[in-house]
Amino acid sequence: MTGMTAPSDPRHAAPLPAGALASAGVTAPVEAGREHSAGATRSLAANTLIMALRTILTMAVSLYSSRIVLAELGVVDYGIYFSVAGVTLLLSFLNSALATSTQRFLSVEIGRRDDEQLRTVFGASLQIHLAIALVTLLASESLGLWFIDAHMVIPEPRMDAARLAFHFAVFSTVLTIIQVPYNAALVSHERFTVYAAFDVLHAVLRLAVAVMLMLSSGDRLELFAALMFGVTLFVMAVKALYCRMAFACSRLRLCRDRALLRNMSGFAGWSILGAASLVLNIQGVGILLNIFFGPVANAAQTVALQLSNATSTLASNLQIVSSPQIIKAHAGGDRDGFHRLIERSARLSFMLMLVLMAPMIIGADLVLGVWLRVVPDHAGGIARLLLLAALVNSFSFPLMTAAQATGTIRTYQALVGGLMLSAIPLGYLMLFHGAGVLSVFQLLLALSVLALGVRLLVLRSLIGLDVARFLRSIVLPGAMIGAMALFSGLAVRLLCPVTLPAELAAMATTALATALAVWFLGMSAAERAGLKQAVTRRFNPGGKRP
Repeated sequence: MTGMTAPSDPRHAAPLPAGALASAGVTAPVEAGREHSAGATRSLAANTLIMALRTILTMAVSLYSSRIVLAELGVVDYGIYFSVAGVTLLLSFLNSALATSTQRFLSVEIGRRDDEQLRTVFGASLQIHLAIALVTLLASESLGLWFIDAHMVIPEPRMDAARLAFHFAVFSTVLTIIQVPYNAALVSHERFTVYAAFDVLHAVLRLAVAVMLMLSSGDRLELFAALMFGVTLFVMAVKALYCRMAFACSRLRLCRDRALLRNMSGFAGWSILGAASLVLNIQGVGILLNIFFGPVANAAQTVALQLSNATSTLASNLQIVSSPQIIKAHAGGDRDGFHRLIERSARLSFMLMLVLMAPMIIGADLVLGVWLRVVPDHAGGIARLLLLAALVNSFSFPLMTAAQATGTIRTYQALVGGLMLSAIPLGYLMLFHGAGVLSVFQLLLALSVLALGVRLLVLRSLIGLDVARFLRSIVLPGAMIGAMALFSGLAVRLLCPVTLPAELAAMATTALATALAVWFLGMSAAERAGLKQAVTRRFNPGGKRP
């Protein structure tokens, strides 16, 4: 491997002495390479276990909440809310990208143990996100509202409710952007138990909203939008209060360091471009479906997205817990540890996704039928394609973090973002010439594969990534294990008649085959040992917790 490119601001990535590296969890390879690798494996396993438990809880609560909301709002109002409000609600994807951007700067300062600079960085981040929130508010309440009135397909009797839902969604998005620095502070300090607790709280409150809809007799679309805003406001307030009490750096402080503000703003700007490409990719497709097929198609897309997002959260959890270690390894000049973490995170992201997604891909129609009282047309087909695209994207999560760690992300975000945005004009041309609903999602799957190739090529020049090794040791084995897992379920479906027991048997066979293949073929002996140890410590009341 060639050497890594240094960050654009050397102050935020200066090599650390061995003692500082050890305190930051980044052991110098010349002193304890094996110990660092084993410790990192245990840390990743323990933190991933915490986030996996969070995922199971939030997924169960969220899916049940969605079932109630769909039943109470009806297919049309449900589609209206997530097509109109989705113009801004999907900006919550910015939360992840911007949090990663902020976390990169915070993690470096934590690794350097520079408390004064840490406070300055947090203050600068809060100022930047307040500015982003203001721009989002002004743009949404002008251009966004104009687009809804001029181009969205909404039944006239529901236009007033749709506009009100849009306003509440805008306010929710503003709050989501403002709380980004607090999310980044939790992740940078590796407070994953607290991070998970806030997500569980959010999910429980959304369930409470669904129950209140059942008891309401007024306009449920308007009530739903208002209550969702209230949930966002409450969670943000509690999170900000906790961070102010737990971290001295998170107290409001005006930053006058113009060089730092420019550096962080530029970094955040390119991160926004990457996140915006994802947002516009998803919401743009939703707008196309609305224009060509109406709000019922939006309901199908929304249901499929919720199923895909719920199951893909496991991989994003691993990205969250591994990001601080990847960034600190790069900041400390630990090149070998940096590349090991990238490869391990990519492999484990895919394997975790596969364990949960393979049975869902095989039994998507059955899952949707059990989950929902009314399943919109095409929801099963859309869900399968989105799940496959999410599997492909799971390889890319640590690649994104690696690019963020270098501080040089302009080329990366421009190429990948441009490629993903091409889905909108290409999708429009396909639908304009008579293509069906599923064709747009087939296009998204193809673009995900191309985007992975682009990321690998960019990272080869940016950090010296060995593309051939990555494909040979990560992508190809993962694809083979995935094919084996899916084939086992398809074989059961082909050999048995289409009945409920046969569908259940196909899902169970896929789940068992996937779990065995991932455990014995997809994980190393050290990773299996680390996971066993994490589970033992986590559930052994008398043992020492990691």
